[in-house]
Amino acid sequence: MTSSPVLLAKSELFTRWLPLLAFCAVLGNHFWYVNSHAINIPHQDDIYDFIEFVSLVEHADNTSDALSVLFSQYNDHRTSATRALVLGIYLIEGELDFHTLTLAANLGLWLILLLFYLTVRKEKYRWVYLLISALLLLNLRTYEITLFSQAAFAYYYVCFYAFACIFLLHRVTLPKFLLAAVFCTLSSLTLASGQIAWLLGLASLVHQCLFVGRRSLIWPAMWLLVAAVVLMLWHADFTPVAHRLTSELIMKSSDAPLVVLAGGFRTALVDPSLVQTLVRYAVFFFTLLGSAPFYFSAVAAGVAGFVLLAVLSFFTLKFYQHDDIRLALYCWFIVGFAAAVTVGRSLLAGPDYILASRYSFISLLLVCSLVLLLLVRSALGRRPLVVIILALAVVYFAWLNSHFETTAENYTNGRFTTYNRGRFPVMLMPVGESGSIVKKAISAGIYNPPCRPFPRCDADQPPSGD
Repeated sequence: MTSSPVLLAKSELFTRWLPLLAFCAVLGNHFWYVNSHAINIPHQDDIYDFIEFVSLVEHADNTSDALSVLFSQYNDHRTSATRALVLGIYLIEGELDFHTLTLAANLGLWLILLLFYLTVRKEKYRWVYLLISALLLLNLRTYEITLFSQAAFAYYYVCFYAFACIFLLHRVTLPKFLLAAVFCTLSSLTLASGQIAWLLGLASLVHQCLFVGRRSLIWPAMWLLVAAVVLMLWHADFTPVAHRLTSELIMKSSDAPLVVLAGGFRTALVDPSLVQTLVRYAVFFFTLLGSAPFYFSAVAAGVAGFVLLAVLSFFTLKFYQHDDIRLALYCWFIVGFAAAVTVGRSLLAGPDYILASRYSFISLLLVCSLVLLLLVRSALGRRPLVVIILALAVVYFAWLNSHFETTAENYTNGRFTTYNRGRFPVMLMPVGESGSIVKKAISAGIYNPPCRPFPRCDADQPPSGD
């Protein structure tokens, strides 16, 4: 009995304080990396979704016109939630600074980790779970999206908003219901795939009515009503642009690689058989799901993706009557997200394309969420399982950072080279148009670029608008 305080202190040391300290170190390393590598240079969709948007708002004649720009569609998405954040940051700083925007976008990862912690906060090993999640998410596997503000806002925040919606609907009350509807709307206004959150929210409420027995069917009925209204407004005056865009590119673009890419897209859309289309979707989908652990092989990634989906299905069916199914619903949102990306990208490129760093975030987040579900619901010995998974996460984190360090540097150097040549290309958009948008923003004082040649130029040298 006299040793119990000592045992308790040791337990607190290994289950709380050491994991918390390690978690802070991983978090600090992530902030250091983003802060030191983020650059004030727009990249790809930054130009149309952020710079052109802010320019149009600045030149709007009235509030109504500004709101019209805010809620206008961007490609096949509505990005109003992100645009509102970007506009707020712009108004605070007085200019568009893509270093600041990249930091703000990466805050979405921290918010996802916060939701993971709140979801498992009653677990004994919650701090270890948080550390494992950080190791799986805050590494260089996703370097491309981490340093790309528009994509980071889109991918990180669509998941955060959707997870927040699912989190709040657990043991629903009227205030939580209303706040969940707000987060679900924000998810829908971040990426088109965010609309899937409405379906997962409905699943949560139906589960509480049919299997937990604590809520009446009025809750899912109200949810359906709110979802119908929001989605009806979302789709009002919405025009799919993919087919029109590729046709215009083939006619207008002078960039040969883009012509080939767009032409391949158009060819793929011409009367593919149903079987061929389904097979292409399936291969692309499973490769996307498994791309985080197997970044070097589409075949291995596809097998891994199938296994991950099978494990998720097993745990969902085994524990569907459990009171708390939030972790499973997080996973199913990610699966739906992957399915949406598959529909939008699988006819554009082959499965090797989806192994790219940018898309691996979906797989990383699925692995992270599924690991948490495994740890919380597993009937195996909890401590040995936690130790094994933590060790694997540490090795995985160290390996990814070591392996992708040079690739990430090359990616950043490539952006330096493009900027120093005075170019601002945007894939699948007419050559020269994006550069014109940036130059107008520079002239208007909306965006102040760094000097050239960046980053070796004198910091005191005036920015170049060429």
